[in-house]
Amino acid sequence: MATFEQQVEALTSIDIDSSSTPTQNELSQFLKDGVMDVTSKHLAIRPQDAHMFTRATAETTSNDSLSVNGSKIVSVVRESGTDNDWRNCREIPIGLQSNVTDTNSLHYASKYNPAYMVADTNKISVFPSPSTDPDTFKVYYVNKDAVNGSGSSLVYSHDDILYFPIDKVYLVVTYAAIKSLEAKLSFYTIEEEDEELVRALQVSLQQLQVTYNSGFLPDKNYEAALQSQSQQRGQRA
Repeated sequence: MATFEQQVEALTSIDIDSSSTPTQNELSQFLKDGVMDVTSKHLAIRPQDAHMFTRATAETTSNDSLSVNGSKIVSVVRESGTDNDWRNCREIPIGLQSNVTDTNSLHYASKYNPAYMVADTNKISVFPSPSTDPDTFKVYYVNKDAVNGSGSSLVYSHDDILYFPIDKVYLVVTYAAIKSLEAKLSFYTIEEEDEELVRALQVSLQQLQVTYNSGFLPDKNYEAALQSQSQQRGQRA
């Protein structure tokens, strides 16, 4: 598969290297920014798709020690006392942290019906308190670190993105192409003053912007199917 650099070059007709405008390092940053922009825009429209951008933490053995640094939490799971028997934790407000440990409380959390809370330090705690296997917990959350399939920080020479839907990768490339054209336009406007070339780049830029923005428009067929399913459920009820 073509690298991201090659894909952006094909979209923009810009030859990118270590000293071009943009540089390869700048292109790498555009790609990282693109991953975050596509993720946030898509989830703003379809928050139910958070699982498509999800990654998991390592198994954690103690409370108030794990933070996902403000990322959206998709799910917190705790082992039930049996290795790899994961039970979904319900979220509780901080004010119930004592109630979930009280066996006489309606809010009591058992290993089979665990709970979690996020403290004011953004650290996560689960109840019953975790320990070593088979009583650990882990968190599934929306990824904020743009990495490739091997887990390395995303750069221009890569050709895939981890924790990211494959059918949205073209939008990241398009985003990077837009930013590359904007950088090139700025360079030509300031340094070269080549009006004909600037006009050609502007046309390409506008076309890519249309492509990028259309990638977030609702799928009318999909939305119609969801509405039909909802109506059918209502009729059966």
